Formats: sequence, structure tokens, C-alpha cells
Amino acid sequence: MVRYFFTLMIAVGMCNISLAQATYEITSSKMTITGTSNVHEWESNVTQLTASADIMLEGNVLKAIKTLSVEIPVKGIKSAKGSIMDKKTWGALKQESNPTITYKLTKITALDKNGDNYTIKASGNLNIAGTSKAIEMEVKGKLLSDGSLQFDGAKKILMTDFGIDPPTALMGTMKTGNEVTISFSVKMVKGNGNSKSVGK
Repeated sequence: MVRYFFTLMIAVGMCNISLAQATYEITSSKMTITGTSNVHEWESNVTQLTASADIMLEGNVLKAIKTLSVEIPVKGIKSAKGSIMDKKTWGALKQESNPTITYKLTKITALDKNGDNYTIKASGNLNIAGTSKAIEMEVKGKLLSDGSLQFDGAKKILMTDFGIDPPTALMGTMKTGNEVTISFSVKMVKGNGNSKSVGK
């Protein structure tokens, strides 16, 4: 009986070594929001964001993403067009009453491995301008040689789904389209509990 107990403990210990869950934090990112108008296409950059995830690896194989949360300060969204465009964007996003955009993963519905690459289908809640909506996304993942993880993806949304009136400018003569695309490429590493805001 004693021998069986010690054998079981050794087996459990070996399992814990091969299958490890850790908190990952974002170290670098590029995220853009693009859209159209009756005058020209436009693009804004997300210059600040924080993110953390509980991720499970088995050796060098991604096995599961247990949790993921992302926070984006609205005032960290900036356009090359300058402050006028930024203020229009912040106003449309109701920055004064809702200063942060958030995303929280609810579940991973598929995680398929193809060589060093992964196709991940995720469900989560996106909160913009005080309105939360469940969204589905397909994300490409990759385990890099330094042990970090890279995730790339894009999601189209309608501003009106989040109670946002598409911004106008030039006394209403310039009108933006309702649909925007959020594109991202982020790198995450095992965290030390001191998550920092990063961005382009």
C-alpha cells in the first residue's frame, strides 16, 4: 500500500511537470481600427493596452487558454489625422463615462494545431461605450522559439451594435461608415504579476 502511494505521487508529479498552466502577459502589440467614410478610408492606432491570460502548455504544445482579459484606454486610440479626429473618436466612444474598452474570454470552442501554428476559435464579451456584446473570433496562434506566444486576428463590428453613432465631421459633410475592423498582433510571455500597458 505504501509503495502504491509513493508510485501514485511520483506519477502525479510527472504529470504536473509536463502539463503546466501559467499566467501570460502582453509584451508587445500592434492594434488598429480601420473604417470608411464618404470621403476616404481612415485608421486609428491603439497605443495603449493591457492583457493577461491563463494558458496551459504541455511541453511545447499549446493545450488550452483558460482565461483572457484585455483593457484598452479610449484615450489611447489615436489617429494620424491628428487631435480633431481623436476627439471625434473619443466622443463617439463616450470616453468621459466609459473610459475603457474591455474584452473577456468566455470559452475556447476550438484549438487546432498545424505544425507550429494554431487556429483558435474563441467566444467572449466585448464592452465598448458601456455596451457589452458576445462576439466570436478566429485567431491565429504560434509558440515562438523563445517560449513566448503570438496571436494575430481581426474582427469586424458595427458601431451601432454598441450604441455608437458613427462620427461625422466638416459640419456633417463627412460621414463615417458603420462597420469597422479591429486588427491585432500581440506577443505574450509568462508574467511576473506586474502587468504593464503596452502598445504601438
